[in-house]
Amino acid sequence: MKHLCSIAAGMAGLAASAAWAETLVLTNAEIYTVNEARSWAEALAIGEDGKISAVGSEAEVLAAAGEGAEIVDLGGRIVLPGFQDIHLHAVEAGVNAVLCPFEPFDTLAGYKATVRDCAGKGGTGAWVLGAGVNMVNLLELHPNPVEVLDALSPDRPVMILDDIGHGAWANSLALQAAGYDTAEDAANGNIILRGPGGRPNGVVLENAPHNLRTLAFPPTRENLDFAYDSLLNAAAELNANGITSISDAGGYWPQGHHEVWDRAEDSGALTVRASNAFYIYPDRPLDEQLSELKKLYHNDPDRLVRFNVAKIYVDGILSQATGALLQPYETGLGLPEGEEFGYLYFGKEVLMRAARDLSAAGFQLHFHVTGDYGARLALDAIAHAAPETGPHRLTHLYLADPADYPRFAELGAIADLQLAPSAVSKDYEAFIAEFIGGRTDLLLPAGALLAAGATVTLSSDWDADELNPLIKIETAVSRERNGLPDVAAAIEAMTINPAIALRHADRTGSIEAGKFADLVVLSENILDIPLESISSVAIEATLLQGEAVFDAAGLFAD
Repeated sequence: MKHLCSIAAGMAGLAASAAWAETLVLTNAEIYTVNEARSWAEALAIGEDGKISAVGSEAEVLAAAGEGAEIVDLGGRIVLPGFQDIHLHAVEAGVNAVLCPFEPFDTLAGYKATVRDCAGKGGTGAWVLGAGVNMVNLLELHPNPVEVLDALSPDRPVMILDDIGHGAWANSLALQAAGYDTAEDAANGNIILRGPGGRPNGVVLENAPHNLRTLAFPPTRENLDFAYDSLLNAAAELNANGITSISDAGGYWPQGHHEVWDRAEDSGALTVRASNAFYIYPDRPLDEQLSELKKLYHNDPDRLVRFNVAKIYVDGILSQATGALLQPYETGLGLPEGEEFGYLYFGKEVLMRAARDLSAAGFQLHFHVTGDYGARLALDAIAHAAPETGPHRLTHLYLADPADYPRFAELGAIADLQLAPSAVSKDYEAFIAEFIGGRTDLLLPAGALLAAGATVTLSSDWDADELNPLIKIETAVSRERNGLPDVAAAIEAMTINPAIALRHADRTGSIEAGKFADLVVLSENILDIPLESISSVAIEATLLQGEAVFDAAGLFAD
């Protein structure tokens, strides 16, 4: 069933074997190229420039490489293009990994104990910082949780991030520092929950936590060094999962995160290719942000790092009833009048102008949407955007109206979804049904969007969800409803399709002569084994531009 591919362009001029004296040849492999024909090969050669010089049968590639090539026998292992993850939070994941960890659904006593432990770290005046609390659980345990933190830390500001990236628990000092003690409800993207007397109860949602993060992590040398180390730790974790290209969707530029990416590349320490985003703050004047972001924009395709994406939140999340819906949330939630359809970060006119102006400045657009009305608005915004800076993309897409599915192909919009096991479980569907009722039949419509002609990608949203691409491939194909049709389609959703989304499919995403040797080596052929076994396959090596950045099996040891 498999057939060998031989790329003529890569073979041209290879008679002069001296040109390939430093060539690395991978042999005795099952190489799934993910080219247009979904072809297979036995071997590939990598030149000094980190690019693939030949792909085909072992005899063809060895002849092309000539004498003096270094040979690596892969022992029958499978080689794929390196996985690409176009929506994750690399710097945040690294930072969050060293914050005080909370159990999301702990008891109030458990939360208090962890806060005390956190408060024992750091100097006088330093912020008490943690992550992982589930805000719904917290509010069920205590109606006015600011009192808990004020009692435990009266002299230091406290910020405990939630477990899903859309909320934070703060004490009065932190609320005052952000101006939330006097701010209006839902003003400029900031949702501030209230307790007795209408005073903030310590829980803030959506954009509001980002401002707390900026206060807690100003771009001091100490914080930038911390973020830099966090990035390198995150990059190592990405490589261990076979990931060679990403888009960091954090982009909190007032914290200086862009600086640590450039520093990592300049120092030669960066081990992933990245096309990163700048977050657009709904509570800052758009013109002022655009002026600043134009200075920070860079899009050199010869660099590992580019900052060429604008991250725009359209709505919130379904599990907080802040995702924007075409039909109201379930009446049993008791939402106040005016909030039964969810929440928008920007007014429609402002959103359209943002799409037009940011894309005209060269930015790709990356829309956070979870509700079907949010998805429709994002597609409308793409219709207003400059197409030459696309393809623009929608991420999450928990709900989209079936009437809008064809618009993805019409607009060239990328449909990016996260199909982690937790997101497609029966328990999760039952939980979300409390918010949206029978509409759970339409949740995360990856298969339907693909059938409608959309370019579909699978990303992780790490560290909110699992990072391992093999887990997502298994989940996406085994899903009973709205899954992807086969493993080959799932692989494409994590290799060539994200390369298209990141505008470097001419350089990465498939194994073809002339492209960079961004590769992953797996212990077993995931296209030949039972579906339920894919998640247990070992990622044995990861190569970026022909260099091993992860090598658990010792295949590329000197």
